[in-house]
Amino acid sequence: MSNACIPLPIIPADVLRRFHVAEPMDTRFASCGRLLQSIWRERRELAMGRYQPTSGKWRKLGSRLAPSVGRTGANFLAADIAKCVRREAAYREIGALIDEERRWGNLLSSQVLTFNLFGRAKLDAAYASRMCKAMVPDHIETVHSIAFEHSPGRGNPEYLGDGTAFDLFVTGEAEDGTPAFLAIEIKYAEQFRRQGRSSTGRYEERGRRYGMHADPGNATLTIEPMAQFMAEHLLSAVILERLGPEAKGAFLVVAPAQNREAWAAIKTYQRELVSAPIVPFIALTLERTIDAVRDAGDGELAQRLQERYTDFDPVHALIDEWEPFVA
Repeated sequence: MSNACIPLPIIPADVLRRFHVAEPMDTRFASCGRLLQSIWRERRELAMGRYQPTSGKWRKLGSRLAPSVGRTGANFLAADIAKCVRREAAYREIGALIDEERRWGNLLSSQVLTFNLFGRAKLDAAYASRMCKAMVPDHIETVHSIAFEHSPGRGNPEYLGDGTAFDLFVTGEAEDGTPAFLAIEIKYAEQFRRQGRSSTGRYEERGRRYGMHADPGNATLTIEPMAQFMAEHLLSAVILERLGPEAKGAFLVVAPAQNREAWAAIKTYQRELVSAPIVPFIALTLERTIDAVRDAGDGELAQRLQERYTDFDPVHALIDEWEPFVA
């Protein structure tokens, strides 16, 4: 059986300690993902960083880079992507929430994954067009621009009145020349908080206005990450309305195929939608998104992405290499 078909394991405690990734709150996927990042870092001989939990002492963490290493851009898969990140950080939108330490040093960060996936698309519109067509056929023919951590109206009550933003926002034209966009949320190994949001009253009002949810007042939609999905989906609807009746928009969520918690949340959210919302909700696996990088013509980057994020063979090997009866 191919390792790609094998479920992810519960990592033995001695392996977690060996790679400095023993985090008790990690889900099964997060534990394997954290270990994979530590293996990736060690193979490149990149110095390990440290972490201080909310209550506790500083300790080594295998999924972090030492600050001196992080500042070189080593968290990113190519020099041009790292340069893109530095520029985006310098010229980020007013009000954008950017954790610089996390961006440069946290190997597990989904924000870093977003740049590794789409940094080159930001730099090359023709490549971006090919990639988007591979991800969502018959939607965007020509990409005009890509924005990271984008919100068209932070705090503006004409939108959602809060800080809701997309990890990535792609604008362009459909094949017939009408405006089109893709609003994208990327998930990797985040711990989904269960508490509700304080601004869901406006979400319910917008939800009734746009009619995309069977019951916009359902309490399920106030729990993370469904509340986040609802907020970004509604923000997409506001954008579509402002672009005009001929425009096309879609809201995408990307998550690793083996992240069960992420896909359970996606399926829960899908059940709350009407059959044909004005802004389609599309869920893509991270693996399929990496295939789109390859389909766009960048096989080398696709291979690096696969090794970094979705190829868990090194994790399975650590389970298999153990020898019994050896002190």
